[in-house]
Amino acid sequence: MSLTKLNTDPNAVMDVLHKAYVNKDEQSSQMITGMLQSFCLEPIIAKQKKYKLQSVGVSTDFAILTKDSFNVTIEEDNFDLGWEQAFRNVTLGRGQDAWEIYNVENGLTFNQVEEGQRIQMDKISGTKVTAYVDYYGGALGWTDKMIRFRKVPAMVDRAMIFRNKFWTNKANNHYSLLSTAAALNVVAWQGAAADGQLRRDVLTINNAAFQIGNVNKNKGYGDMANAPLIMYANPFDEDRIEAAFRVTSNALAGGMLANATQIGQQITRRRIKRIYTYNSNITAGSPILVLPGQKSQKADAMQPTTYTAPVDPLTLNRYEAVWAIYGAVVADTDQCYQLTLG
Repeated sequence: MSLTKLNTDPNAVMDVLHKAYVNKDEQSSQMITGMLQSFCLEPIIAKQKKYKLQSVGVSTDFAILTKDSFNVTIEEDNFDLGWEQAFRNVTLGRGQDAWEIYNVENGLTFNQVEEGQRIQMDKISGTKVTAYVDYYGGALGWTDKMIRFRKVPAMVDRAMIFRNKFWTNKANNHYSLLSTAAALNVVAWQGAAADGQLRRDVLTINNAAFQIGNVNKNKGYGDMANAPLIMYANPFDEDRIEAAFRVTSNALAGGMLANATQIGQQITRRRIKRIYTYNSNITAGSPILVLPGQKSQKADAMQPTTYTAPVDPLTLNRYEAVWAIYGAVVADTDQCYQLTLG
């Protein structure tokens, strides 16, 4: 039986669970382990500090469900994968739990070489940042009653909550890095009160984009005058931000702004991708602007991997432990700026 069938057919799921845990069939146990691992990896498949292993509760005090149906509505944590676009993915060496990011102080230069002359060897010196991966783990519990009496909706409910908790935690860790770095580079709301909100928002976005480009222009990051940027913002600010990106000099001249000196102001850096998220690290009124990649890096030493624990003889509960190993770092905080919108 394929994992695809297991993921779509509730009866097939329960048959395999029964064989795995009640009849103690080893092959069925391996299939359940694979199904849970595939379920936890679903967000990855869809888009192509160390924690103590803790069990999600295994109490049986959920409401009695009269129908074994997969049409179950649960309260999900909000999580997204927008943070991934800010980080450059690094492949770890075999058997390594860390990687190094170098900050070169005296880089190589190209010089004109006369015929017969040797190329000058420039000296390279600098510092480095070492980033480590950490372990993240959790456990999903099944009661014997859930398995034996085919409590499918409750089991699906629990599995979804477990999966969502993992990805919410991972998103929080990465957004926290970006927001902490951005808090070191705050751009105040630009302009004066007489300018009006729209023009001041435009000026603020332009100023932040200029500062990121200007401060990083000599770091070997490429053409910073035309480098694409990412703005992370709370959906509360979406109307204001999108209005700032839509505005044109003609619109401003047409009466949206009364002061004639305000004509001609529009966002000059339209290579800014906007990503809206309810993640608690991105607060309303304080979007962050990020130069993606470069020294903002992440590494996955192990994607979510499932391990099966023996049945607990005192409760008959079954546990599936899921571990992941990953790390991330913003080694150059000049790649992140926080904007103030009033």
